[in-house]
Amino acid sequence: MTAVNWARVERATVDVEQRYWYTYSGPVTDMRQRLVMIPPDEHGQQRLLSFELEISGAELGFQRTWATDGFGNRVCYVEAPRVERMVEFAAHYTVERWSGVSSGSSSGWDMYRAETALTAPDERLRQVADGIARRTSHTLERAEGAHDWATGAIAFQIGVTGVRTPAAMALHLGRGVCQDFAHLLLCVLRLLAIPGRYVSGQLLGDGVPHAWVECLVDGEVIAYDPTHGRRARLDYVSVAVGRDFADVTPTSGVFSGAATGVLGAAKTARVLTLHPRPSDAADDTAA
Repeated sequence: MTAVNWARVERATVDVEQRYWYTYSGPVTDMRQRLVMIPPDEHGQQRLLSFELEISGAELGFQRTWATDGFGNRVCYVEAPRVERMVEFAAHYTVERWSGVSSGSSSGWDMYRAETALTAPDERLRQVADGIARRTSHTLERAEGAHDWATGAIAFQIGVTGVRTPAAMALHLGRGVCQDFAHLLLCVLRLLAIPGRYVSGQLLGDGVPHAWVECLVDGEVIAYDPTHGRRARLDYVSVAVGRDFADVTPTSGVFSGAATGVLGAAKTARVLTLHPRPSDAADDTAA
């Protein structure tokens, strides 16, 4: 597929397949899994058109229960009495994305104001927020300043941090992945009294899930991707939101038995339809 100028796209339909599988060294019993792999019906400028979740490797008597958590995420709970060697969870969904402005009320964002274990500040992060606050009192300028700082705060490198690495430690190490960039931005935003939430989802063209941040500025929801140093576009598919990564872990669970497990993952995503902005369509026609 040729490169897409997403700034000129008004509406897009995207198809995503995300698979996770656990391979065990021996049989396990009483497996209980929590999956956050399917987007909610609506989120900002995004609508879920269809979805399915296939479970293989635990066919004998497994149970599946759907629920909505406190953040509005779609959650699937899976219970299986026994898994021999491997269990796979394959999510397939189609979403429609469109350009526009998303609004929010401050009361609905109160849960995203306080620090968490993964976004707790240290003295260095407090100094960063204090420096931004001294430069401007304008909320949007503070949010932009926090994003610009987070983008350059660490270098992208896989394997240095893990899912339990706090923002302050990632800053100390100077390396990290998308979740670390997101945690750093969330920490500084919250120090600046700007509510921010962690977004887990898919970025088209990436082979793995991605993370970015949404914050509420003067009643408008703004999505920042500090990993790439830009605002999120229509090629970002939101799956779940929370206070930090711990709230939106795509797959987590427990089982009984002495076996060990290894997690694998694979993803494919493709654009089904693209609709350019009206002015761009007219320009293309004229050309």
